[in-house]
Amino acid sequence: MSNSNSNSNSNSNSNSNSKKGPSYTNHNGFLMPFGFPAQNFSNALTYQSQPNDLFVATYPKCGTTLMQHIIYTMLNNDGVPIQPHERLDQIFPHLEEVGADYIDKCNSTGLNIRRGKRLIKTHLPYDWMKMGAKYIFVARNPKDCIVSFYHHTRGFPQHYDFENGDFDVFFELFCQGKVDFGDYFHTLRSWFNHRHDDHVLFVKYEDVCRDKRNVILQIADFIGGQELRQELLRNDECLMKKVLHHTSLEEMKKDPLRWCSERKVEHTPFIRLGQVGGWKELL
Repeated sequence: MSNSNSNSNSNSNSNSNSKKGPSYTNHNGFLMPFGFPAQNFSNALTYQSQPNDLFVATYPKCGTTLMQHIIYTMLNNDGVPIQPHERLDQIFPHLEEVGADYIDKCNSTGLNIRRGKRLIKTHLPYDWMKMGAKYIFVARNPKDCIVSFYHHTRGFPQHYDFENGDFDVFFELFCQGKVDFGDYFHTLRSWFNHRHDDHVLFVKYEDVCRDKRNVILQIADFIGGQELRQELLRNDECLMKKVLHHTSLEEMKKDPLRWCSERKVEHTPFIRLGQVGGWKELL
């Protein structure tokens, strides 16, 4: 996340018992974490997707980082994962955080381009996007999403001021769509309605956890057709084995600064459980 300042008003939610909720940047009614420049968000909404763009689209905490790393490792040179000195947000920039102008400039640097695909992340609903690319949307059980999102929000006090926040407060706000990036159900429905479109691959996080190999083949078919599928499977599935290994929970817990800014040691790590059914700890 960026630490740039925003000109938008701040917004702190509270429930009926006056317990403090997270603080956000309120940009014309759309809530964002502190550090997302409002001008970049507005600029992002003007972005016209290009045919060589490949988006990972999700509601927050629905498997975004995992899907980004699967795609990156699949498309990178011989299955090499993101290295400890590299940052995912530079290789796979977040449209709403950096803005359309930044994405356009990436053409000259080539930093986020792999095999001709320009890699971009978004949390926007389908109907907010200017279509023209390919989109992989990842959906997740809302109960697992809300618990993961709660830990995420507590773990970045510089962005939410919710370090000791109460889960019941967050739960109410989530259900009302009053958290950053809005209503989970609206975002999910907007992409679900286009799950059969040729330019959308709709993936369930639970399927990734249950049978990652099969999902990787689906992604390969969607991105590069038979050529990429065959590359994954040749030489005793050498590339497939690398993707599976480097995107395992154990490997992704290593070198966490690849994924996000530093978190306090007392908070849960950014890559936490990564499992199905973790909601049972709080719900």
